[in-house]
Amino acid sequence: MKRPGVLRFSVLAQGVKPGYHPAMPEDFFADQPTPEDIEDRMAGFGGWFEIDLDCLGHNLAEIRKRTGVEVMPVIKNDAYGHGLIPIAAALAGEGVKWLMVAKTVEALAIKDRLPDCQVVNMDALYTDAQAREVVKRGIAQVIYTHEGAARLSRAAKTLGRKAGVFVKIDTGLHRIGVPSEEAVAYMETLDADPDLEIRGTFATFMQEREQDEAMFARFQGVLDGLAVKGIDPGLRSMASSYAVFHYPHTWLDMVRPAMSLFGIYTEPREREAGMDLRQCLTFKGRVEHIKWVEAGQSVTYSGRFTTPERMRIATLHLGFYDAIPRELTNKARIRIGDTLKTSLGSISLNHMLFDATGISLEVGDVVEVYSREGENDLAHIAEGAGWMVYSVLNHLNPTLPRVYTRGGKSVALLERSVA
Repeated sequence: MKRPGVLRFSVLAQGVKPGYHPAMPEDFFADQPTPEDIEDRMAGFGGWFEIDLDCLGHNLAEIRKRTGVEVMPVIKNDAYGHGLIPIAAALAGEGVKWLMVAKTVEALAIKDRLPDCQVVNMDALYTDAQAREVVKRGIAQVIYTHEGAARLSRAAKTLGRKAGVFVKIDTGLHRIGVPSEEAVAYMETLDADPDLEIRGTFATFMQEREQDEAMFARFQGVLDGLAVKGIDPGLRSMASSYAVFHYPHTWLDMVRPAMSLFGIYTEPREREAGMDLRQCLTFKGRVEHIKWVEAGQSVTYSGRFTTPERMRIATLHLGFYDAIPRELTNKARIRIGDTLKTSLGSISLNHMLFDATGISLEVGDVVEVYSREGENDLAHIAEGAGWMVYSVLNHLNPTLPRVYTRGGKSVALLERSVA
């Protein structure tokens, strides 16, 4: 039953059958359609994202091996487009204890499907009703103000249980957080409140080395001050993916990777850091139309390409809305088997064209818009467009299906309702 005033992800949207609420990660995958059923459904897809869960598990193992500390994956923003609940279930199945999200609706969705997962919610809570729901569901809430602490404390007292909190320290990013110089006093008040439990203390780097060193020193100063007062900070964390690569001395009790879990290096030099990351995502499309176009004809909006000779041109029903950057006009690379072909003309909202001259290709055939490696992997797509990979992933069309594989077989399917 839906609770009044509480946003939820629909059951259909997260790839589980109506009325089914798995308690364990393996239950989620056991309840999925068979590989054969998934393949049958895929026959009608014009485009989809394919996520290799073996790569996800491999990347998690690489991060664990490198850091040797607790890993709390940050799977905010729909797990960077990979699909929140399937990714949460896969990570929980790999023994991950903590997950961090940016929105309350994400935290609630995870607790609905995977109630044993420990979830940290970074979203703001504006009402007492929101606070009661978070406390009731056992979600650890990020706080950094006295008002936020008081709201959680009231909720906890009403429910007769402690509210778990992660305290955000502002060490110089000046986004959110209790200022580092005020943090010890603030956390004294939390420690003295019988209805609150400090489960973690964390901060965020600037990702600029000189400033980051000063920020880490401020964070250490807060931890030292808490030690003097005899206050347990809970899990201490400051390192996200960037610091996992660059700042080993900052790993502390827990690291918070996001992009690296999905096989993304935040900059090229990180490939020399000793971690073998494997891109999880492939973007596949089915050819919608093929035609011959005579020499001297303009194609797509603004006439960005004119055929130099008679050409065989294929159309995909995929475009900018699906995270194919407009900046890839005349230069996106599409993989057809072992062959790479170039896009032709503008990337429109829902269509793109590519050169199919000289290759065996028919309507309904499957091509790769993003491959897991090579000239059209995510790093090359982003570089060619002048985007960050971060931006590409956060533009993935949420209405396109996600297909999850293990050992080369389809093990889960996520299709979202647009209602």
